[in-house]
Amino acid sequence: MRVIPYLIYLLLIAFHVVILQEATSIYTAYLDIPALIVLLVAIYKDDVPATWFGFVAGIVAFAGGPPAQLGWQGLLMGVLALIACQVRDRLNLESLRAKLLLVAGGFLVHYTIVLLISRADGFLLSLATYVLAGTVYTAVVAWLFFLFKERVVTIGRIKAIF
Repeated sequence: MRVIPYLIYLLLIAFHVVILQEATSIYTAYLDIPALIVLLVAIYKDDVPATWFGFVAGIVAFAGGPPAQLGWQGLLMGVLALIACQVRDRLNLESLRAKLLLVAGGFLVHYTIVLLISRADGFLLSLATYVLAGTVYTAVVAWLFFLFKERVVTIGRIKAIF
């Protein structure tokens, strides 16, 4: 197993959480780069590396939060990666829609569980304002990633437009 890409992913997660999180938010919608990277690793890599990467990514992403929640966040991200790997193995993820539904469902589950762990008051209001908005926002970013990854959109096609 090559470790360098995973370290780069962890640095990207840390950079986003520390520096870019507020800059990439739109009102109450926050871009969930840690869950996005964990789910992408789960789609393209094997079960064991994806699960361990999810656990470490959860620790890195929530290292600035309350210490009592750090282990839960790592466990949540590891389980999210494992479930995404299991769903990927059982479904045909050749289409862009199937990948996007897996990733959007992962975001929805991740946001909801983080909301349950972090705050107990105003759950339904927070679900409507934070969870759904963040899921849609991060799913749009994932959709753009898949468009570039599958070469539906390329730099040459963008240059041809202009």
